Amino acid sequence: IISIYDKENGRQVLKDGGIGNQLRVYADYPDTYDAWEWQEYSLSEYKAITAVESVETVSDGARLGIKIVRPFMHSKITQTIWFMDDGAKIDFETVADWHDTHKMLKVAFPVDVNTDKATFDIQFGTIERPTHKNTSWDKAKFETCGHKFADLSEGNYGVSLLNDCKYGHDVHDGLMMLSLLRSPTDPNPVADQGEMLCTYSLLPHAGSLAQSDTVKQAYLLNQP
Repeated sequence: IISIYDKENGRQVLKDGGIGNQLRVYADYPDTYDAWEWQEYSLSEYKAITAVESVETVSDGARLGIKIVRPFMHSKITQTIWFMDDGAKIDFETVADWHDTHKMLKVAFPVDVNTDKATFDIQFGTIERPTHKNTSWDKAKFETCGHKFADLSEGNYGVSLLNDCKYGHDVHDGLMMLSLLRSPTDPNPVADQGEMLCTYSLLPHAGSLAQSDTVKQAYLLNQP
């Protein structure tokens, strides 16, 4: 996606020249614990999945969608991008038939929001993390755990990234990323192989996180 324009608030959601919903594959070779570690140096290089096998439009009552099938090496990703007739939320219904190893699959949205902190949903509330890496403590937070959403707000405007089952977030310098799957081989040689289903959503909103509809929409996504 090269442009998302919020008509109600007169805002371009994505950064100029940025690509939203970019599926990125990172090499994933941890130092010691294959299934439990994620190294920052892995983020230095990625391959974007750009190949397209098929595209079709679909309809589902109050939703219209674009169904895209993308091959990657030995795997295939099928995504239906749903647009609603009564709200700004965009759903990305994703099915990955994954058959590659030592790969981390992330999705990226470079949003045009300027702030030094991001907010993440946790068990009984939210937690804030820096969006910069100015100190060694900040640098160590290159990936943050969160439950139903991550939010980036600058006071009068923000963007939330919701999800129904993924918990690894990376939000720095306006780039919102969500980890979708890994494929380690130790201790389980076939971890993350086969079909993976998830839905994540992009929700632009006016005002701060507290003034937005993010919490309600995140619950609705997780408990339809």
